[in-house]
Amino acid sequence: MRLRPYAAEDRDLTVRLELDSEVMRHLGGTAPSGRAERVHERRLERRGEEWYRTILADPDDTPVGVVAVFRTVWEGRDIHELGIMLLPGRALRHGLGPAAVRLIVEEVRAAGTVRQIHAFISTTNRAAAVVARRTGFHDTGPCELDYEGEPIHCDHWILTLETGEGSGGR
Repeated sequence: MRLRPYAAEDRDLTVRLELDSEVMRHLGGTAPSGRAERVHERRLERRGEEWYRTILADPDDTPVGVVAVFRTVWEGRDIHELGIMLLPGRALRHGLGPAAVRLIVEEVRAAGTVRQIHAFISTTNRAAAVVARRTGFHDTGPCELDYEGEPIHCDHWILTLETGEGSGGR
């Protein structure tokens, strides 16, 4: 498994992820018309300043998901948030989620510009909570989140990086 920068060729992957009921069940349901394309364009526009990566599965480098650390506003302040989406099937059963999170965290840590990474995990998504715990995040408690206009009951997880100050990205 490896990560590569998100690219124009990943549009179909994003559409598949956003329209998959299993992938989107903890994020308010499948995307309404046009949202997947908007998400794809936003990722392309921000890829120089934030970390958007396509998850490629060995041995054939098949795209199986997207992992990202991106800037967002939480409670009136700028933060960096982790997001990950994996296609159903073998990607979910072979440890690709934790491996992808570890790789992107190391990339962000190496940049030395981010002090904390936040993750907002639906309270119904136990698998994602396990990944967060296994990759060093700690649960700070419940919160409410808006995902693309959908309200979600979440737990707020934080990973404090040992290096870095400020809020930049790649």
